[in-house]
Amino acid sequence: MPPESYPVLRAAFEATGSGGWIMASMLERKLDRANGFRLDLGLGDDRVQGGLQATEARLAAGAVDVIDTDWLSVARCRRQGLAIAAVAPYGAIFGGLVAPRDGALHSLADLPGRRIGVIHASDKNWLLLRAACRKLHGFDPEASCRRIDAGSKTRLRQLLLDGEVDGALLFWHQVPALTADGAFAEICDLLELLPAIDARVMPSSFFVLSDTMLDRQPAVVHGFCRAVAAAIAALRQDASAWQRLANVGDAVAPALRSKWLARVGLAWKAGMAGELGELAAQLTSQVLDAGTFAMEYLQEQPS
Repeated sequence: MPPESYPVLRAAFEATGSGGWIMASMLERKLDRANGFRLDLGLGDDRVQGGLQATEARLAAGAVDVIDTDWLSVARCRRQGLAIAAVAPYGAIFGGLVAPRDGALHSLADLPGRRIGVIHASDKNWLLLRAACRKLHGFDPEASCRRIDAGSKTRLRQLLLDGEVDGALLFWHQVPALTADGAFAEICDLLELLPAIDARVMPSSFFVLSDTMLDRQPAVVHGFCRAVAAAIAALRQDASAWQRLANVGDAVAPALRSKWLARVGLAWKAGMAGELGELAAQLTSQVLDAGTFAMEYLQEQPS
C-alpha cells in the first residue's frame, strides 16, 4: 500500500508540552508512515469545556482519534460514559508548586491559610499535594488553604504573575522559565512527593484512543505505539532536536530538559497498571475501571 493510502490518525494536543513535541518528532522523522499510518496533527488550547479538557472534548465529539492525558482523567472520562483507554505511556507528568521568592510560602508547611491556584479540584497535582500534606504534615490543603480554580494552565500562570494567588501548581514545563530570573521559586517538584506517599515515579500520562478505534483498527494502534516509542527515544538522544521542537531558548533549555528527561520516556514495567490503580485509590478513593489501560498495547512497550 502506498503511503498516501495509509489510514489517517487524527491527533489533538495542546500547543505546548510533551505530547505535541513527541508528535512533532514523529512527523519530522516520518515515523507515522514508517509504521503504516499518517498522522494528522492539530494543536489547540487547554481550556476546560463542560468538565472536559479541550482535547478530551474533541475526542468525545469524534473530531479526533488520539489525545494525551493522565490515568485519572481516563478513568474519569470512562465514568462519564466516554469509552477511551490508555494505550501508550509517555511520562510521569506532574508539575511543581511555585511561589514568589519574597512571599510567605517557602515550604509545604507554610500552605495553611494561603491562596493556592490549581487547574481544577480533580487535577492530579492538587490531589497529590493533598495526599502528601496529609501524610507529612497532618493537614489537608483542601480544608486549610483557599483553592482557586483557574480552568487552564495559561490563566493559572497569569494568576500567579498578577499576585492573585500565593502559590500555584503549574505544569512542569512552565516552571523553568518562570523561575529563571529569581522572582519566583519552585517550592516543590511534585515528583518528589511520590515516594512520600509510598509511590514510585512511573508513567502516569498516556496517549489515549477510543475503545472503538482499538477494536476496529488494531494494526494502526500497534503502529502508533511503535512510532511513539521511536519518537521519544529520538528526542531523548538528540538534545538539539528536542530544543528546536520545544522552541526553547538557550537560557532555559538545560533546566527544562533536565525536568523532561526525569519525566518522559520512563520504562513501562509489569505491575505498573496495578500500582497506578493503588495510587488512584489513595488520591481519589475511587477504583479504576477495568478498561482504563489497554493492556494488549501497553505490554509491547519498551521496558
